[in-house]
Order: sequence, then C-alpha cells, then structure tokens
Amino acid sequence: MNLIQSKGALGFRGHAILCVLVGLLFSEASSRPGDSPEEEVALLKLKLDLLSIKYRDLCKQYSNMAHNYSAPVISCSTECPDKWLHVGDQCFFLATDKWDWSKSAEKCKEIGSHLAILTTREQHEAVEKEGKRIGGIYTHYWIGLTDAESEGNWTWVDKSELNNAFWSVTPSEPDNNQTGGAEGEDCAVVDSYTHSWYDVPCSFTYPRICQMDATPLV
Repeated sequence: MNLIQSKGALGFRGHAILCVLVGLLFSEASSRPGDSPEEEVALLKLKLDLLSIKYRDLCKQYSNMAHNYSAPVISCSTECPDKWLHVGDQCFFLATDKWDWSKSAEKCKEIGSHLAILTTREQHEAVEKEGKRIGGIYTHYWIGLTDAESEGNWTWVDKSELNNAFWSVTPSEPDNNQTGGAEGEDCAVVDSYTHSWYDVPCSFTYPRICQMDATPLV
C-alpha cells in the first residue's frame, strides 16, 4: 500500500471510528425510567451535541467532494430556510408577486427579512442563477436601495452607505429620469441577468428580492 492509499485508508477508518463512537454515545444518551426532568434535558442536550458533531463531519466530507465533482457547495456553519438562496452568511429569496417599492419592503419585513442589499458579484450571480431557474419573464427585481431621503445620496434599507455599486453603464445610471413622473427615480431595481442596477420611480411595480442573515448551526 503506497503512502496516498495509506492516508486514504486512515482517513476512512477515522471517519468510521467517529461514526461508531457517536453511535455508541447516542445509544447511551437515552432516558431511563426514574430520570428527573433535569436529567432528561441534559440527555437531550447531549444528543443534540452528538448530532451537531456528526452533521459537521458529514458536511465537511460533502464539501470536500463537491469541489471535485461540480456539485452545489453548501455552508457547514449556517443554514437558510427552505427555498432560500444560501450565499455566504446570507439568505436570499426571489418573490415574483409585484408591488411598489414601499409595499415590497413591507412584504419582506412580514417574513422577517428586508429588501436585498447586494454588495458582491457572488450574490448577483446567485440571484441570476435563481432567476433563470424560476424561468419567469421577470428579470428586474426591487432591491433595498433608495435616494428618496436625499437626492443622489443612495443608501441601503439598513441605512448603510453604498460602497460597491453595480449601476448600468449603458444606459448610464442612475439618471433620475422624470418621464415616469415628477417625483423622479428614487428606488433601484437589479437586472438579474446582467447584474446591473437601474433607478426607477418607487411607485412602479416589480417583483422583489428579500434577504436575511443565515442561521448559525450549533
């Protein structure tokens, strides 16, 4: 057996031993007649800890293989609700019902999130992929960017400043075009297929992208 085979075998044995140990500990962590509520709670906590250890081990094995076989990469430290995109430590959801910007912001709040704050190319690429998967006719989605409070001073819904912009170059945006109304264009949408932003009237109706923090795994 060469060195590489030896290391592979040892790695496999190590994972197998870990699984056996977790199984043995888990079988021991069972409530018994006469256990007090405090003892049952302690045993349940032990079970959760053992499951967390096993999950992290399996997740790391999967992630290592995923890179070699072009499989979807997942996070082993955080998670998102079902049907939400998991990008780094953030979760994104593309909703296709159409509302104006203010109502869209409310809709996101109703599910414990906010209009999306897109700051990286990775996030834009994930949004594009999901938009194509949905397969609808929509490519423009509301994001949480506005200059309604101060013209030309674009800020995110969490009041943070805009530091990394993805405005469209052709046409040049933002241009505050008033053809859509005297109020001008004070809210932003993202073209999911080109990763470009456009300023539009806040009264227009579009689908939206909601965002929330991913939940840390114990």
